[in-house]
Amino acid sequence: MKKQVKERQTRRAFLKGGLMALGGVAVVVSGAGVYQAVQEDVFSPFEGPAYQPWSTWKSDVLTGSMALVQSAILAANPHNTQPWRFRVTDHKIELFADLQRHLGSFDPYRREMWIGFGCAIENMLLTAEAQGLNAGLEVIDGGLTINPMTDGIVPVATLTLSPGKRASGALYEAIPNRHTHRGPYLPERKVSSETQQQIKAIASTLDTRLSLFAAGPDRREFDRLMEDATHAIVEDSEMVMDSHHWFRETSAALQRHRDGITIDAAGLSPVMTTLAKLFPAPDPHTGHRMWENATRDVHLATAPLTGIISVKDRYDKAENIKAGRCWQRLHLHATTLGMAMQPMNQPVEWNDRQQQLGAPLMAQKRLAELTGESDWLATFVFRAGFAANPAPLSPRRPLDKVVV
Repeated sequence: MKKQVKERQTRRAFLKGGLMALGGVAVVVSGAGVYQAVQEDVFSPFEGPAYQPWSTWKSDVLTGSMALVQSAILAANPHNTQPWRFRVTDHKIELFADLQRHLGSFDPYRREMWIGFGCAIENMLLTAEAQGLNAGLEVIDGGLTINPMTDGIVPVATLTLSPGKRASGALYEAIPNRHTHRGPYLPERKVSSETQQQIKAIASTLDTRLSLFAAGPDRREFDRLMEDATHAIVEDSEMVMDSHHWFRETSAALQRHRDGITIDAAGLSPVMTTLAKLFPAPDPHTGHRMWENATRDVHLATAPLTGIISVKDRYDKAENIKAGRCWQRLHLHATTLGMAMQPMNQPVEWNDRQQQLGAPLMAQKRLAELTGESDWLATFVFRAGFAANPAPLSPRRPLDKVVV
């Protein structure tokens, strides 16, 4: 799902490669290094067509139904797979699942795919209000199965549009500013109890449950579960390779695909990001072991708050769309407060994989003990806090690639 670079290993490469770190900026002193730096956008990330949808949202805002799709493509989604397709008329938007854009064994039920559709729907509903439109939402019901199709498109939901009262709120304005932040947070800066109550209230309005963990025995158990789940994933070669498929290691690859996880968005320091671009990427298994280390030493160690979103049925399409809408709304609200957030779904992904393989569901048991909810099932896990630096952008596919 993510790539990290080990400090010790890359420091030696740093010295051998003739680089100097000055004030947090890597300076290349060899001709070959300069060429590679330019090729990989070391000094000017987040440029080019892959990043244009973020700025276009502000500079060239569309109107009517296409404005809703313009916002939808900026929504959160698993591994930045962007699995959506849209059929658009003046009065209706049909949302479809592009089944080729899946995570394989990382998401064997396509549960996270449907959570991503919920995120897109939430952006569309917020944009409809800003456009002065009423949007009636109809979700295609059904269960998620263990052997889903991997080709074609299937309907997910329909938004029916009619004239309404214009209402542009803070969440709508936050859409182009919301980004996943995988870097270190400021552990000494706590999330206030007032903010925690606000995000719990947001979750309840969407008929989901939110459990939060800041300190104490439950938080320690949360961290242990996260570490165990991440380790189990890293030891699963099929999961590693299915995750690695969506990592874009070069500027050329991210501009070509305009999706996936990039080096810039991997949560490395500025110097380590530069080095990761200049030197050959580690093999998938080494890269995921680095991610495991970062999960323990960065993501958990610096996060003042973690959380779990639960629904009534983990393997129901509509329930996971609710969870996605909840996550998108929580993240947008956090963005208005200057907060950072990151999905950390390893425990639920591990549970899906255990269920797929017919193994004992240890992850499910531990998740239930954490939430204390016998009638609700965890489907989305995250961390929250405040980061010292802004979150990086992720590449996005253009409208003409997602509109049917």
